[in-house]
Amino acid sequence: MPTLLNDWCVFCKGRTYFDKSHFLALFKVHSSLPEITKALSYFPQADSLVSRVNEVIQAGTLDDKLYLCPTIESSDFELMQKAKRWLQAQESFCKSLGDDELYKICQRAKLFYGNKDQFDDFDKLDVPSNWVLELVGDKVRDCRLLKTEQEYALFEALYGVAADYYLAWYMGQPLIKLDFDFRSYFEFWRLGGVGYFNEDKFLVFRK
Repeated sequence: MPTLLNDWCVFCKGRTYFDKSHFLALFKVHSSLPEITKALSYFPQADSLVSRVNEVIQAGTLDDKLYLCPTIESSDFELMQKAKRWLQAQESFCKSLGDDELYKICQRAKLFYGNKDQFDDFDKLDVPSNWVLELVGDKVRDCRLLKTEQEYALFEALYGVAADYYLAWYMGQPLIKLDFDFRSYFEFWRLGGVGYFNEDKFLVFRK
């Protein structure tokens, strides 16, 4: 019986074409280490890619959920330490690109731990966190090594694991020539961390 992994293999070999969205669920349907290894064998730095994808898969669970959710428990102190490192990574990146507005927002932001309900009083679509995301995303697109249909489809599949661009870029970083600390985001995510900027705070809560 044909499987998504079969489709992926013939697509990577150039024998047929699929829209990249066809593979959105690739690593959710085929999440065992042998399947991950097979799927990534068509790319340079395959061993590093396999290690990162498997690391993320092992840090979460689907359990009747649409997307992977982290399962590792931690103290509030440990979560905030990871949030601080993630904030510093964003600050450093904005500074390196000369984006003074975003750099200053990151620099002055104070860590604030709360709960999800406290985020309902502002528009999450228009917050500095999304401005940083757009900035990083633009650079990632510019710095991807292959720029092939297969690479674009791979990043779509990586995004499909948890509907999370930063996590996808962490998994796919061996194919991105960009100096950005995506691991700091993974370490924050794996503890269940979610964070948003407002004018002067980096607001942190758990998924």
